[in-house]
Amino acid sequence: MKIAIDTTIFRDYDIRGIYPSQLNEQTYYIIGRSLVQYLNPHVVAVGHDARLSSPTLTESFIKGITDSGCDVVNLGLISTEMTYFASGKYDYPVCAVISASHNPAEYNGLKIVLRKVVPLHGQFGLPEIKQFSLAQAFPTPPKKGTVTKRSILDEWVVHLLSLIDVAKIKPLTVVVDAGNGMGGLAWEKLKDRIPIKLIPLYFEPDGRFPHHLADPLKEENLQDLRKKIIETKADLGFAHDGDSDRMFAVDDKGEIISGTLTTAILATHLLKKYGPNPVLYNVVCGKIVPETIRSLGGTPIRVRVGHSFTKEAMKKHNALLAGEHSGHFYFKENYFADSSTLAALHMLEYRSIENVPLSEIVARFQKYSSSGEKNFKVVDTAQVIQTVKTVCNDAQSTDEIDGLSIWYPDYWFNLRASKTEPLLRLNLEGDTKEIMESQLGRITAIISKFLSPQK
Repeated sequence: MKIAIDTTIFRDYDIRGIYPSQLNEQTYYIIGRSLVQYLNPHVVAVGHDARLSSPTLTESFIKGITDSGCDVVNLGLISTEMTYFASGKYDYPVCAVISASHNPAEYNGLKIVLRKVVPLHGQFGLPEIKQFSLAQAFPTPPKKGTVTKRSILDEWVVHLLSLIDVAKIKPLTVVVDAGNGMGGLAWEKLKDRIPIKLIPLYFEPDGRFPHHLADPLKEENLQDLRKKIIETKADLGFAHDGDSDRMFAVDDKGEIISGTLTTAILATHLLKKYGPNPVLYNVVCGKIVPETIRSLGGTPIRVRVGHSFTKEAMKKHNALLAGEHSGHFYFKENYFADSSTLAALHMLEYRSIENVPLSEIVARFQKYSSSGEKNFKVVDTAQVIQTVKTVCNDAQSTDEIDGLSIWYPDYWFNLRASKTEPLLRLNLEGDTKEIMESQLGRITAIISKFLSPQK
């Protein structure tokens, strides 16, 4: 008897849905069997986050793999960035992590990467696994696979420390908000290995996320971090998302540093450290990023949004760094994979070398005025994008690398459909605040004609 599979859980970047209505233990068993049928690996490394559903989903996923005759290395409780490390460092044919990243507690998901952190996504791998999951015509293997356990946390921390100059780190006071996700695991180990005073917030992994949602892209989830920085007179702070592959920094004045500005700062640090190299940035990042890269002899390359596409482009261009406005930062020295903790450590290193308040460093890059991300629920995203394109036919230039980007002499914007939510996303940047607000009003007025009816 076939198990019903909700095909909507197969997304552009990963597998994700609400537990147990969209995905459950039976789903994960079938996906485990399908993964082996499609990829035929001899071993799969599996880890999971702290969501309440993750242990039983992991157990079922592992059973599906071993029932297909494949061995499993159980990595236990880990972050997504540690999954990428395992893939790059230990050369496992397949690594998978059961996690729903920054989504609310009722969600869970699955990210899968092949050897050397090659991700499966909506154009590669996931469609095939979906088809095997629907068919459920699994062969009987000659024997079942075995399960062994392995802890990689200590080796992950050694790897992180090998990529920075610990001797340059100054005795800064640093607040870290792990949001009851996976980010605290590494910091607990790091705090005695680097000369900082660490003030932890919500380090205990708790899949209920009792203090706030582990999604630092939303400003309301950064309020505790901002308050603690001001209260303790800390030098800076970092917030991680639920699976610790995204990071947002907050300066000594409690001001949130955008992903764009963080990308520009990291590019400055790494280009000075390693010399001219290609640096990638996604279509949502502001103009200061390519300007900064060029000023230091680097080659700026603009790419579409999404971790799977960025990893592919990183390898293609042998890029030193990639930054996304959403808080993902990718490093050549980290197997071309994203790491929130490594991004934070590089920020610490650069702040220590410059030896001035982080707010002063940020001010150097605060050249333009950004709207931040504005989200709209519309009936037909393609229709809205085409309408905006027609209205803006007098633009200086346009491209459709990801959604629609339009440039005028004193402002630009990107309009794209979300791959993870039923939303149209607008990011607009102007040379001044007045220009930004004026043009944001103009573009918003066009989009507003197409809003979905309120339920």
